[in-house]
Amino acid sequence: MKRIRISALVLAALATLVSGCGSSGDLGLNKGGQISGQVTIDGKPVTAGTVIIFSANDQHSSSGPINEYGKYTVKEPPLGNCTISVRTSNMRGSVRGKAGPQGTAGSGSAGMVLPPPEERGLTYIPTPERYEDQKTSGLTVEIKSGNQEHDIPLTK
Repeated sequence: MKRIRISALVLAALATLVSGCGSSGDLGLNKGGQISGQVTIDGKPVTAGTVIIFSANDQHSSSGPINEYGKYTVKEPPLGNCTISVRTSNMRGSVRGKAGPQGTAGSGSAGMVLPPPEERGLTYIPTPERYEDQKTSGLTVEIKSGNQEHDIPLTK
């Protein structure tokens, strides 16, 4: 009799744990997967900023930086139909130009010589403000398990 009660309790506990692992509207994250591609504006690479991918229910998000070639990778993004924002305003002030007195390398902390901004890839390219917020960007993607490619073409 005790053995039956203990088994029933264990089964009830397991059922509770399994049912709490996710809801029908929440597909979770792409564990071990990623999405990557290139961000462009009017055909030219966006050379600094962040790509953020939001789940349809806004419960999950993942982000990744945009490099100097416009390439991005977001690891373990939310699964399902997602919205995207491309944030570049945080790079404002990082502009292409000549550093240092002769237009050569600049100087970093402890006298370390830094290459010019265009070689470091820290060039701010303005993008329309609507892309900063996933609710106004109009950018969407369907994320599936595993790795996938998705370019993000922006327009002015």
